Amino acid sequence: MDVRIKNGTPLHSESLCETCVHAHIVRGYRESEELTVCQATYPEHTVPFHVRECSGYTQIKRQTLKQMEDIAWVLGPNGGKRRAGFVPAAEVETKETEVELFLRKKE
Repeated sequence: MDVRIKNGTPLHSESLCETCVHAHIVRGYRESEELTVCQATYPEHTVPFHVRECSGYTQIKRQTLKQMEDIAWVLGPNGGKRRAGFVPAAEVETKETEVELFLRKKE
């Protein structure tokens, strides 16, 4: 006989605050010396326990739209006859072609 418990309390897990942009975590030398401040709300508040779910969670590694725009390549035509962008596979010639890449500094 199998016994399954749905939505039970997990015993041990890393706090969601560890990977959240809005968390300010201060740790001392002892394991019990830890202070977590949530900056997602106003006023900021301390979180006295490990967090499993949070509605204001934003992952640290996820980039914002502005950050993605800053690292994106700008594809522009190299003359009047060419269009900007990528060429569909059906239009690619079988012979090798040159690829030109122009890098310019941000203004």
